[in-house]
Formats: sequence, C-alpha cells, structure tokens
Amino acid sequence: MQGSATFANKSDSPGINMDRGMEMKNRRSVAAAVLGALFSLALLAPLRASEGGAGPEAMSMGNMCMVMFGYDMIHITAYQPGKSRSEYCAEIPTSGPTILVFDIENPSFRDMPLELRIIRDPLTPITKGTDLEALTEVHRPATKYVKGTFNLEHDFKENGHYIGLVTLTRPDGTQETSEFKFTVGETLWAWVPQIAGTVLIAGIVFVYWKHTHPASKKKDAADATAS
Repeated sequence: MQGSATFANKSDSPGINMDRGMEMKNRRSVAAAVLGALFSLALLAPLRASEGGAGPEAMSMGNMCMVMFGYDMIHITAYQPGKSRSEYCAEIPTSGPTILVFDIENPSFRDMPLELRIIRDPLTPITKGTDLEALTEVHRPATKYVKGTFNLEHDFKENGHYIGLVTLTRPDGTQETSEFKFTVGETLWAWVPQIAGTVLIAGIVFVYWKHTHPASKKKDAADATAS
C-alpha cells in the first residue's frame, strides 16, 4: 500500500505534469502548423489556376482571362470542344485543337485593328531585341473585328508555356501591346505548389519528431532510475 501511495505521488509530481503539459503544447503547435500548411496549399491552388499573365496588363476571373488597355479589357476564354465542354483560362489541360474566344469590351475598339500573336514562352524577359518570329506558334495580322468578338483556332502540338500578345492600333497610329500567359498540358511548374507543400509538411513532422523523441527517451530513463 505504501509503495502504491509512493508511486501515485511520483506520477502526480509537478515535474511530470509539466512534461505532459509541454508535450501537449508541442502537439497542438505542430497540429496548428500542419493545418496552416494545408490551408496555404488550398489558397495556392486557385491562385495558380487563375494566373492569366504578368503585370497589371493581364488579369483573370474564374476561367476567363483578360488583357487590359488602360481601363478597357478584352476577355479571353479557351475551349477544347473535341475533348470537353469546359472553359479554360491560364491552364489548357492537353495539347490538340483549341479555340480561343476574344470578347471586346469597349465598342470603340471594334473600329481599331487588333493583331494577335501566340508565342512559345522563352521563360526569359521579352525585350525589343527578342526574335518573335522564331518563337511564334500562330500569328494573325491586324484586323478590325466590328462584331466585337472573334475566335482563334489552333492545334497545339506540344505541351508547354505560351504567351499571347494582343496589339491594339489606336486612331493616331500608336500601338499598345498586352500579353497573357497560359500553359498547355501538364508541366513541371504546375506541380511546384504541391511539391513545396509536401516538403513543408514533411519538414514540420521531422522537426516535431526530432524535438520530442529525445525528451521522451530522457523521461523514460529518469523514470527507470527513479523506480
């Protein structure tokens, strides 16, 4: 009986209770960190899917991208009618025949020539010295689209990164070019957020294990010595 009472007092000692409290606190901290990482992944996925281009000249809204000329916009939506009825924006799922639909928001733009060029993204900054012809996938010369909408059909043969260049010629002859970026098919960059999230979670679990495992060993050794 006395041994039992002594054992109960040891198990209820402040030191052991403090260890348990620290262990529970560490577990809650790691759980919160893992949940935070998962939440970040959830935010990254739609963010990556909605990227329609670079800078303030290209934006996206849902599955519809747009290029901006000042405060005016041209909406862009991609379709692959031979494979799906879905609408796409910055990520076209597979190579093959694709239709890009352009909707001109500003009625005055219907009387201004629009030039369209799709190039393979060199993944380096495009400058005035860049040879666009060597990168061109498809080109449509400047044309007036009085109906306010037009289609571009193209058969993408290869997966990869592409840039659409839309050039507007104003009545005074000045030209403005806006761009929108998109990918065709699966690319390595499409998996970057998932890979980064997996590495982050694995790192958190490893740090937690490394932090708590030696402590548990010391505690077991101390208990064994006390007994």
